[in-house]
Amino acid sequence: MSNNYFCFKQFAIVQDNASMKVGTDGVLLGAWCSCAGARRVLDVGTGTGLIAIMAAQRSEAQVAAVEIDSNACIDAITNIDNCPWADRIELFNLSVQEFAADCPDRFDLIVSNPPFFSNSLKAPSQGRALARHDDTLPVADLFSCAAQLLTDNGRLSLIIPVDRLADYNTEAARHHLTAVRRAMVRPNPVLPFHRAMVEYGYGAALLTDETITIETDEHGIYSPEYISLTRDFYLKF
Repeated sequence: MSNNYFCFKQFAIVQDNASMKVGTDGVLLGAWCSCAGARRVLDVGTGTGLIAIMAAQRSEAQVAAVEIDSNACIDAITNIDNCPWADRIELFNLSVQEFAADCPDRFDLIVSNPPFFSNSLKAPSQGRALARHDDTLPVADLFSCAAQLLTDNGRLSLIIPVDRLADYNTEAARHHLTAVRRAMVRPNPVLPFHRAMVEYGYGAALLTDETITIETDEHGIYSPEYISLTRDFYLKF
């Protein structure tokens, strides 16, 4: 998925300037997060605009897309302007901390494929380091901003490495948010689960818990659950 142009069924993503290209994590989260009935959606760290556009395709919501990296915003502007739902998506070249400080709105869904590496060797590219490492968006800030911006019945939907799950759950609890929906993701039936998609909300404990295996035991053959989840987007399905 490293080409500079990626075509989906109803839109295309140019990615000449963004450090983080279209990837499986973003597509998974954009297809999985709970958009039904949402009136306002916030995509934190939108990058190329992919998840914001997917949310607009899957709902009638007004979508705010926040991105701190000006280079990524160049691509996001192009992608949003050229998608069928441009009139419902607004891009903000800000950190989410700055956005939250001045935003009067509350959101039914906040979705983020966050920078999740912490205290690890950074990529040589400044833009890629910004997109992958949590220096500018620590877990504590992500949950603090989400708690400020969510409606009472709102959800925070994330995709994170499995080995960071405990950290995220601990921080969620500090803001009285509980995991209400979760999907554990693995590349194939042999390999361990490497990602967790988690939705946090107020009130009820975990309601649904599922697993998603991307490929079958035959390389290049996708599982029925992965095809079902992403078929509205990928041309190959």
